[in-house]
Amino acid sequence: MNGHRESTEKGSALSSDSVRRVTQYQAAGTNAWLKLFVLLEAQGVPAAETDDLVAALEAGAVAGAVAGGQCEVVELDGMAPASSDPVCADGWDEGVMAVSEALVGIADRDWSRRGERAGRGR
Repeated sequence: MNGHRESTEKGSALSSDSVRRVTQYQAAGTNAWLKLFVLLEAQGVPAAETDDLVAALEAGAVAGAVAGGQCEVVELDGMAPASSDPVCADGWDEGVMAVSEALVGIADRDWSRRGERAGRGR
């Protein structure tokens, strides 16, 4: 792969709109997921095993993004703007922790979905 272009639909440029870009990434991920199931099924790999592999890849990808993102988010702990009052600073830190926990929750949710996808898309 060579960057973002191959991670989305071939021949389509990434949108400058972040919401649209997420949709493009989701579509590319779904297409890759379906292709993996078809290719591995053709090689005789049981759907349940393929599902476990896909779940591990998804959780690992999310965990990698979480690790990077969580590090960046956690670095914001205690970094409320200097002009903030103590209540704002406390809210800032609580927000940092909420985002950090939400990122981990995404990886947890992807991992827990193992076995649910094997019958989809065929």
